[in-house]
Amino acid sequence: MNIPDHIQATTRRAALKAMACSAAAGLSGAAWAQTAAKWVPAGPVKMTVPYAAGGGTDVLARLVSSQVGNALGQPIVIENRPGVNGILGTNLVYGAHPDGQSLLFAAADFISIAPHVYRNAVKFDPAQFAPVALIAKMGFVLASRADNSAKDLEEVIARAKAKEVTYAHWGPGSTSQMAMELLRSKVPGFQALPVPYGGAAPVLNAVMAGDVEYGFVPTPLAMASQSKLKLYAIASPQRFAGIQGVPTLAEKGYAVDADTWFGVLAPPKTPAAVVEALRAQLVAAAADPRVGARMAEMGYTATHIAPENFGAFIQAEYARWGSVVRAANIQSVD
Repeated sequence: MNIPDHIQATTRRAALKAMACSAAAGLSGAAWAQTAAKWVPAGPVKMTVPYAAGGGTDVLARLVSSQVGNALGQPIVIENRPGVNGILGTNLVYGAHPDGQSLLFAAADFISIAPHVYRNAVKFDPAQFAPVALIAKMGFVLASRADNSAKDLEEVIARAKAKEVTYAHWGPGSTSQMAMELLRSKVPGFQALPVPYGGAAPVLNAVMAGDVEYGFVPTPLAMASQSKLKLYAIASPQRFAGIQGVPTLAEKGYAVDADTWFGVLAPPKTPAAVVEALRAQLVAAAADPRVGARMAEMGYTATHIAPENFGAFIQAEYARWGSVVRAANIQSVD
């Protein structure tokens, strides 16, 4: 077939252009990879923990950041910005310059749950954060004061079916409340009156003192106060080594997974090269057996996930907890 000269010329120009674009793309990819390999922070990196200093989340963040800072050649400085159940600090990081110098030590409470409850206060979209690395998970244990006469979970449930029991939590949408709501959703007729407190430590004290009958207590606090509590079941898929004798709710026939997750997020539009450089160090730190052992001592479980799956995990958790909030009819807090 004879092809007109002007079409052949156009075709040659298109082919040359395509080859040039391919070459440029190759060079761009190589340059990008080189940037990813060589990126280092220009100065100290700020890691925002949106809770008060000295709490479990703060201690966990400092444990991990000390390892990463050494590897990056620049320190990671923890900045505590508490307020509105973690939302204040999260809002600040969301609006920070996306250059790798500002990070968020994130938790399910304010990324997966809070947006469904504190709609006016939340100024961020969880899906728009740059997901860096999942670090750990923490479970919750159904507990009461040590002298509670209910000998096991079955008896606790029987009492809650017969008469409303009281339980403590640390605010609307807190994981302590979500754990109880998940259990209630699995047990028809379970009656439980929520009593709010100002934090996990006040919840623990209220449970130990008998001011309320029950509470879902974080594993770190449950471990530290085992002698002063009666522990009935853990709301996690697996048992926790620190309290190995405590069964899971799933073992008892109630498929409840109330684990909260902790990870590192960067502001939206943080360059992929920066995220990859940070991710490599964070994943290495979390996988360090010494760090994992220290986490276990503190009541946490080191958790690993394929980097490319972390974003999907965040979105799945957001959807999961949103369903729980709606099913429990937890009202928006203005």
